[in-house]
Amino acid sequence: MLGLSGLLWAVILFCYWRQPDCCAALIIWPRWVWLGPGLLLGLLGWNRKNKIPGSLVLLLWLCFLLLVVEEPRSLVRFRTSPAREWQEAKRQGQALRVISLNCAGETKAANEVAAYTPDIVLLQESPRQREVTELAKRFFGREGESIWGPDCSIIVRGRILSVHVSPSLYFVRAHLLTASGIEAEAISTRFSPAVLDSRLWTTTCWRDHSSRRRVHREQMQKIAQELVSIPETIPLIVGGDFNTPSGDAIFRLLQPRLSDTFREGGKGWGNTVVNDMPVARIDQVWTSDHFRAARVVAEKTRYSDHRMVICDLLLLSHKSSQPP
Repeated sequence: MLGLSGLLWAVILFCYWRQPDCCAALIIWPRWVWLGPGLLLGLLGWNRKNKIPGSLVLLLWLCFLLLVVEEPRSLVRFRTSPAREWQEAKRQGQALRVISLNCAGETKAANEVAAYTPDIVLLQESPRQREVTELAKRFFGREGESIWGPDCSIIVRGRILSVHVSPSLYFVRAHLLTASGIEAEAISTRFSPAVLDSRLWTTTCWRDHSSRRRVHREQMQKIAQELVSIPETIPLIVGGDFNTPSGDAIFRLLQPRLSDTFREGGKGWGNTVVNDMPVARIDQVWTSDHFRAARVVAEKTRYSDHRMVICDLLLLSHKSSQPP
């Protein structure tokens, strides 16, 4: 039993470290899931005669929990109201609140964003174009503008200076000038839906997961190519429903230029799907080093099957510009 527990630890650690496509059916699972069978095998193999190897196996799983599983690190940073530093920067026009939400095509789900007074809203599975335009006016009045795509949209309190809608329809990109004078490039994206097959004993499950991961990598590569054309002096915000768990190797394509805001400022339980029992953090916001994440939380919604990501950003480097 101890040997099986140790073998499982080694296999799972290798899968999350190397992340080959052939193991996609394993790495799509939340990392903490593997603690259950690993610890169970370890406890079943524990007795007085093998306390030392038994303790070693349990120590290995403890290290896995603390170093590989993401949730414990954010849970120790308790959810609090926005920091005083961020509130002061917001009054001075040097901070933003970005909200990302997969609203499942429901206007009433998108409406929930208004209560959190965002500056930029990234929507996925967005409502129809007319409804998104109405949402912009409802959120921000005359200051509100929006860009609509068949699957993703962006709403801003400010001006949209230029737009780009992906021919493949899974992202929209806009050059923004917020009402407070912050200029930034924003992308709202929704990757192809994840494969939900959990029948690990079938070849179909492994093949489908591997194929979908390659699709997600291609989609991320196109996002990364979009970023190449943007000057490094322009702050970047990329967010949405990646349909890929946090920590997946495809996110390395965004690095080092972008970083995961939840890793920096995440507080509490950050998982976003499904809304009532979130087990994975597939909704994320990534930013360039022009920003520092002061606070990032996943807020429960009423009308969507996703939780919304609320991201409070401090502007560290700002190059003012006038709209054309």
